[in-house]
Amino acid sequence: MIYCNRGNEMKVGFQVAGTMQIPDGAIVHEDYLHQTYALEFNNKMYMLQVCLVAESPDGEYEMLHQFEEMEEHGIKNVRYDAAEFEPIVED
Repeated sequence: MIYCNRGNEMKVGFQVAGTMQIPDGAIVHEDYLHQTYALEFNNKMYMLQVCLVAESPDGEYEMLHQFEEMEEHGIKNVRYDAAEFEPIVED
């Protein structure tokens, strides 16, 4: 994790990587650069995006996935450089 403290605010870098299995019949949606940005199956679109979970000491939690919600919690200027699906071909 990378961080930079500037006055009263701290900038934190993050990276997330992983894999998941999806149905064979999933429809792939690509942008004009032919990078996959969404998968469609179960009559729903699945896209990668930033999502944070805020947990209080008493165990209650809140999912933050809209920029406005994040700003209400003091999280500002959320940006991500890359978010794409990459097919994995296993032999």
